[in-house]
Amino acid sequence: MKSQKLLYLHGFNSSPQSFKAQLVIDYLKAKDCLDLLICPQIPTVPEEAKQFLEQIVEEALENHQLSFVGSSLGGYYATYLAEKYSGPAVLINPSVKPYETLKAYLGENKFYFEDGCWEFDETHIQQLKDMDVGDITRAERYLILLQTGDETLDYREAELKYKNSHCIIEQGGDHAFTGLERYLDQIFDFVQNET
Repeated sequence: MKSQKLLYLHGFNSSPQSFKAQLVIDYLKAKDCLDLLICPQIPTVPEEAKQFLEQIVEEALENHQLSFVGSSLGGYYATYLAEKYSGPAVLINPSVKPYETLKAYLGENKFYFEDGCWEFDETHIQQLKDMDVGDITRAERYLILLQTGDETLDYREAELKYKNSHCIIEQGGDHAFTGLERYLDQIFDFVQNET
């Protein structure tokens, strides 16, 4: 039986240094299984991100079973990868239509966790649209964590897209998903049982 790996996908302009990524890292360290985790810095350009992530997944699948955890834009990427490569995915306040919501960020963007800027333009919007998977094929392979107080994304879009998946919807909270640590056991149980 192949050993497991978990690919954590951060959100737009974010990094493996984000609070949620660090929560996952600390959780796995405490369980003495940090070697399960793949937590890369995802390229900002969507087409580059797609190629980069596909390469990571294909290399991992040679020797491992792979599951996905994605937050925000990382949830969109996780959906694309889960549909293409058939792995289970946990999505935290996922972006459903980043090619619409991220239009607000067209122009110069600063990285959250490092110095520097980059230009987000219409070609990037189209690249995101090209990755849209439409209907979910196996809803049971998704666990969706949503908070109604998400100030960045409308949680109802994800609720609708993943309506046949296991959805946990909490009142209040925010885009960062307040209190995510309460769900770490459930997240890891889910990805291990679905692989």
